[in-house]
Amino acid sequence: MYRSYRSAQHLLAPDAVFFLGDLMDEGQWGDYYTFHRYADRFDSLFGSSGNRPEVHVLAGNHDLGFHYAVSPFRVEWFQERFNRSTVDTVFIKGQPFVLLTSMAMHGDGCKFCHEAEVALRTIGEELACAKRGKCDKNVSVRFDPYRRPILLQHFPLFRVNDDECLRDKDFDHDDPNRNDPYRPTWEALSKESTELLLKTLEPRAVFNGHTHRGCMKRWTRPVNFWEYTVNSFSWRNGDRPSFLLATISEKHVLVDVCHLPHESTVLRLYIVVAVILAAWLLRSLVPVAKSLFLRTRRIRYRSPSGEKLIKSG
Repeated sequence: MYRSYRSAQHLLAPDAVFFLGDLMDEGQWGDYYTFHRYADRFDSLFGSSGNRPEVHVLAGNHDLGFHYAVSPFRVEWFQERFNRSTVDTVFIKGQPFVLLTSMAMHGDGCKFCHEAEVALRTIGEELACAKRGKCDKNVSVRFDPYRRPILLQHFPLFRVNDDECLRDKDFDHDDPNRNDPYRPTWEALSKESTELLLKTLEPRAVFNGHTHRGCMKRWTRPVNFWEYTVNSFSWRNGDRPSFLLATISEKHVLVDVCHLPHESTVLRLYIVVAVILAAWLLRSLVPVAKSLFLRTRRIRYRSPSGEKLIKSG
């Protein structure tokens, strides 16, 4: 992953990179030291050595646990280590991005969810007044001039399954598990939480992950936008790792799928290279071995004085 990420970063030179969660394996169970060991490993693989690109990290269920398992101290560890709140706003070249912790959208009134909903309502008020072009004195004008935000989170928006996704080879159209049902709050957000997000934010686009397979879905209500679910970047979670490259202007959000080599392809390449090297070594060593054999044979048939030994009959 390190080499793939560094190559992509060098060749594509993005302004920002967003990691949509699941940075670690044992975030739900690990202690303080385990958490920071995983965080150190993540930084060693994907950390930015300078100001470019900006690196923004979201929490996934493998980092904090699903909603029922989220604990306040793990939320605090994540916030302090990655400078990320439950709901955050980032501006890049005038485009607002709303970064959301999906596990806080359970909607059961717990403290974790309540804080997220309050933050969302505040952002919604600021967006609404910027859209009207008139804000009260006590309302932030950070969204002025108005642009619809882009929403990034770990869970997909509510959907029954991936059969609702666009049939496209870049978005795993041939995945045999496309029709597997999604459980609300487990594989996707609930319908109620999805409606709250869309009505509050009216996003230009939505990006998420979690399912380990790609999806591109068109939404028309309450606003028009595309939702993109990115596949995993790790071979561990499937043979088709990929990432999304988004080009964003005032009028357009253009998204391309960038595939890493299949693990099976790389393994076959290793085998082919190994066979070629073995054949080359054999071809190179045979003349040397033959020369050594002949030399040894000549030495055996010479006396210490240099004369040939004659076998008596």
